[in-house]
Amino acid sequence: MTKMIAQQIFLIILFCICTHFSNGFTKDDDICYGNRPHINDYPECHFLKNRYRLVCFNGLKDEWKAKSENVQVLILCEWPKETFDPQEVLQGFTFLRKLIIANSNNLTRLSTAFSFEAQNLEKINVTGTKLHTFPKDAFSNLPVLKYLDLRNNALEEINITAFGTPALNHIHLTGNPLRCTKDTAWILDSSEGSTASKVVDKDKLLCTTPYDGRPLVSVVEIIATLEEECKRTVCDCELIYVVGAGTFTQKQLITFNSVNCSHRGLTEMPSFLPANTTTLRLTGNKIKDLTPLTTNPTYKSVLDLYLNDNLMESIVKLEGSDWLDRFRLLNLRGNKLTDLPTYALENALLHNSNAAGLYLGNNSWTCDCHFTPSFQDLLIRHPSIVKDINDIRCAFISDNDISNKQIRDLTRTEICISSNEDAWLHPLDILNIVLASLIFLILGKLLYDYWSFKKTGKLPWIVAKMP
Repeated sequence: MTKMIAQQIFLIILFCICTHFSNGFTKDDDICYGNRPHINDYPECHFLKNRYRLVCFNGLKDEWKAKSENVQVLILCEWPKETFDPQEVLQGFTFLRKLIIANSNNLTRLSTAFSFEAQNLEKINVTGTKLHTFPKDAFSNLPVLKYLDLRNNALEEINITAFGTPALNHIHLTGNPLRCTKDTAWILDSSEGSTASKVVDKDKLLCTTPYDGRPLVSVVEIIATLEEECKRTVCDCELIYVVGAGTFTQKQLITFNSVNCSHRGLTEMPSFLPANTTTLRLTGNKIKDLTPLTTNPTYKSVLDLYLNDNLMESIVKLEGSDWLDRFRLLNLRGNKLTDLPTYALENALLHNSNAAGLYLGNNSWTCDCHFTPSFQDLLIRHPSIVKDINDIRCAFISDNDISNKQIRDLTRTEICISSNEDAWLHPLDILNIVLASLIFLILGKLLYDYWSFKKTGKLPWIVAKMP
């Protein structure tokens, strides 16, 4: 029984040790996160002579600068200032080998580089602070610096020139809100001696806004690939969203790219787009043809298409296409459209649960009895999808009563009867008069024959001749 209890205690201790070290703490690192030994606002220091270790809370007393030759490990907890000036604070600490600054929510920056006076420093830990910036030559004067721990700070960008110290081979950066941009591409350099090769926890680094929680290396790989592919176009490209989290690789992440080719003088849609382009902006060009949407595989992932202010005259080629059945946004404002296949568009909107926005305003729409009624019905049935219905108007025609009127509000009489006809009787009116006259004539003849039969007993002539 005693042996079993001892084994259990050993396992518990082993678990605690593993957990302790998995959080990135060593015995010295953990000191700042224990119970604070004092509650006053003035500096308080404790020196452990046999370990040459000085631990200070809330600052460093000046008296220790005179005793600095005895200190090889300096631990500063709860640093009270926003800045830390290594040249001033470490003046006289020529034998210092290890520096720890931890659990200091006030600290935001290192104001100067470490001086040659601290050239014996082998290890620097700055963890659990709000540090967001330090000089690009911060560690250049430390020839024997091997280990740099900058975990759990507020660093958004890293200037890799600060890590050019020759002996430095272990850098920790997890827990910082790093921005994933093309400027972070240095993390992809795996060559020997590169800064990226020194970052031992790069696989654990995560992006901040707008790719919160996504693995930094994978996202930067995606951005670098996108930048290379974008060079094959005349457009601007941007990674707008990444789906996935944790330790996903680049191939396991789902990306959404935006490509902006607006106002480039294009006469046709681009023949190549970067992979996973979901938003394509072609505003303000001279494009007339939509054929690539139905024939070019590069448009398979495009969901949002901005073709406003172009020269589009027809969208008939989209009729029955897969793209029309899965698009999310289509902007055709300000083109030269006069009509469209309403039945095909109606069918697509009924089956496309993805459709969220359709813009058709500022076109010269034909308003006649053949096209307009079905077009009007489509607009009225899909008010949540047709976003600019107030701008969908009849083409401007001088001396026309419905010129420039909102199509949604037109009546059937306005659509199907033209006010430009000058005849006092329309053909239909003449036909109606003739038919009415014939009806009265037939009724009169019937009454006359009835009266004649009652009076003379003779059948009408036509009846008498019938077999």
